[in-house]
Amino acid sequence: MHLFESLDAILLAALLLLALARKLNVPYPTLLAAAGIGFALLPFVPDIAVDPQLALALFIAPALLHAAYHTSLRGLRRYWFPLVSLAVFAVIVTTAAVTFVGMAAGGLSFAAAFALGAIVAPPDAAAAEAVLSEIGIPRRGMLLLQGESLLNDATALLLFGLAVAMANHTDTAATPWVLAAAAPAGALFGLACGWAYLRIVPIFAGTLGSSLADFAVTFAIWLAAERLHLSPVLAVVAFGLLVAQRRPAGQPARDRIQSKAVWAAAVLVLNVVAFLLMGLQSRDIVSKLSPSERLPALGFALLVLVTVLIVRLAWVFLVRAIEGVIVRRYAPAWLPEPPPWSASLVLGWSGMRGLVTLAAAFALPHALPGRDLIVLSAFAVVIGTLVVQGLTLGPLIRWFGSDEDAGLAAKIGTARRQVIHAGLHALDDDDTSDAANALRVRYGAAHDVASNAEDPQAPSEFDRLHLKVLEQQRAELNTMRESGDLAEDVYRRLLEELDWSEVEARSYSDNMLRSA
Repeated sequence: MHLFESLDAILLAALLLLALARKLNVPYPTLLAAAGIGFALLPFVPDIAVDPQLALALFIAPALLHAAYHTSLRGLRRYWFPLVSLAVFAVIVTTAAVTFVGMAAGGLSFAAAFALGAIVAPPDAAAAEAVLSEIGIPRRGMLLLQGESLLNDATALLLFGLAVAMANHTDTAATPWVLAAAAPAGALFGLACGWAYLRIVPIFAGTLGSSLADFAVTFAIWLAAERLHLSPVLAVVAFGLLVAQRRPAGQPARDRIQSKAVWAAAVLVLNVVAFLLMGLQSRDIVSKLSPSERLPALGFALLVLVTVLIVRLAWVFLVRAIEGVIVRRYAPAWLPEPPPWSASLVLGWSGMRGLVTLAAAFALPHALPGRDLIVLSAFAVVIGTLVVQGLTLGPLIRWFGSDEDAGLAAKIGTARRQVIHAGLHALDDDDTSDAANALRVRYGAAHDVASNAEDPQAPSEFDRLHLKVLEQQRAELNTMRESGDLAEDVYRRLLEELDWSEVEARSYSDNMLRSA
């Protein structure tokens, strides 16, 4: 009961932090990190142990699927060169640099230092998106962050698995080959599961089982891949990419809205719990250290943080320079025009660490030599990047004036006009009924707004009047309920209909639909 009370207290605190983060325009993981440390300092908070194998399945599997649903395959193909450089080579370079620092300055074994490098290598786009979505950056930058968030997790977790295998086995010569075989097999297993899932999930359409199936199947794929000695990371990534591309076309609108809300809440809860556990483990590690050991341990953690920051910035600038040389000399069709140097700086400074780094640190075997130093360093990197980069990323973007890509609004307007035309063609030209004329007026107003070059996403006059009508309808409905003239089940059914109408009438650019 004491544990449940503590978890509920941190969830309630997280609600206040979310509101504060939005007011301050700060990524919410930044405040969650501070809250996790502060919560751990309270004397009544109990110790919470996490099984290493449970940590990966519980935290990583949902995070990977959530990232897959926000990743564009077309964007991956278009920006494959910078994506590969960030999601694969940047992770490898960061892992190598931290491995060297761990062995030279931390006295860690190669396997332990390698594990530390893999843990702190992958940036988490969730923290960056929390502030970038409010400020706006060019589409290329956001697409790179989203694609990198998925692919670098896979790369880092594969390296992490290799490091743990090396630490747990005396004969490690075959380990890389075993993992190399498990990687493509895991991807094929995930694709096969996705193919089967797309044919089974319509059974649950229109029910709560639709969202429940996403969680149950994701965890099942992870666990089955582990039992089969395949790569669970690539299995979930392949499954998520396939389902994200194929499922929306036949998914009911209600299920899509519900699924988005459920997954956003689930990932938020996982972040809250992870940062709480981070604070508790940090407290335990620091309390174990003698006064003479604490300062060197914290100094080493700070060195790892500085290494991570410098390596990412250096790598992003190096890749930008290589892109510029290739484009100037050869102008290949496969490589788009590189971004300005200011955009590269923003991208390099968007390398905040988060949930994946925390989960990988939790998943370290307890018997691994140097585990406490590795975990403490990983937590320092998470807190340091969230505080240093999280609090300065917004001002940096405003300073350079890296506003949202104006071409995005134009493309949305063009696509919206084409969709509206297709819908109006469904109305028979000879149909002059009141219903048909009402639809023509409604979509005609939307077409006029979509043709506005300045703001093609603004609500139309029809939508504004529609929202005014809905507001009055909701007020009347509440009055009827309070007077006792309306049964509760009737009230809820009508309220749901008004809510769906409001969702339809309200523009996506409306601030009320922005996430915290």
